[in-house]
Amino acid sequence: MNIEEFNRNALAKRKELPEFNTFSIQELGHMPTYWGWVTCETGISNFQMFLGGSDDGVALRFFWNGCFKKTTLKTWSSYAKQGGIILDIGAHTGSYTLAALSANHAATVIAFEPHFMNYARLNMNLRANGFQTENAFMLAVGRRDEILPFTIKTGLDYLTTSGSLGRQESGFVFNVQTVALDNFFPDNAKSEIKLVKIYAEGLEAECLSGMRSILEKSKPVVFFECVHAKSGREVQSILAGYGYQFYEVGELDGSITRVEVVEPRLDTQGNILEYRKNRIATVGLGPAA
Repeated sequence: MNIEEFNRNALAKRKELPEFNTFSIQELGHMPTYWGWVTCETGISNFQMFLGGSDDGVALRFFWNGCFKKTTLKTWSSYAKQGGIILDIGAHTGSYTLAALSANHAATVIAFEPHFMNYARLNMNLRANGFQTENAFMLAVGRRDEILPFTIKTGLDYLTTSGSLGRQESGFVFNVQTVALDNFFPDNAKSEIKLVKIYAEGLEAECLSGMRSILEKSKPVVFFECVHAKSGREVQSILAGYGYQFYEVGELDGSITRVEVVEPRLDTQGNILEYRKNRIATVGLGPAA
């Protein structure tokens, strides 16, 4: 069977399904493979991402589920329309960067992605959508400027979202340059940073510790994942010191709810609820559901 036949099978199967679905990444691995450009809609704008069979879990969700982080990306895109400098930390293959740029073509979006395979696809996706690649950096973000080991637990043919700083067993390890954002940006740019997304696999507090001057000067809206109780407490401790309030995003019901404690939401078996991972931190008026 050639690629055209694979794609026909995938498109025929997709037409049988509802517009929006909730297939897990494990279930999506059993779907027919598709090679080509996927239209990704946020409710504010749309963009294209490339899917090479099943190599990108984000593009895969857009293709089969009709969305990725549905409520979060729509809210993120709404904030992006307000302008300023936008930071995408842990950009992966570019969904948040592309969402921000497609919502506001005049926005300055700085993307940081340390994994070379993800970074290559990020650049490919940017070019395909007519966006420049000059603000995409193959760098990790952390507490200080240093070289650190970075581990991925998947093969190099899969564009993983779960790579993380540190040396772990049973993984592919390589060194990456880590930067503290307070050192990366000049003082006159720090006050213009209005929106930040951090996906750092539990190391969000490390990123925030390296950007305290930015937090002090501009108090940007911060989107982040809450996947560990310890990292949730650390993030809350840092941001609360600058007057932030915290909100939990419900991807399925479209809710954005004020929370007093930043901690993971678990099911009855103790597993993290995939559709309750994201948090938004703001100073002043909170996000609208």
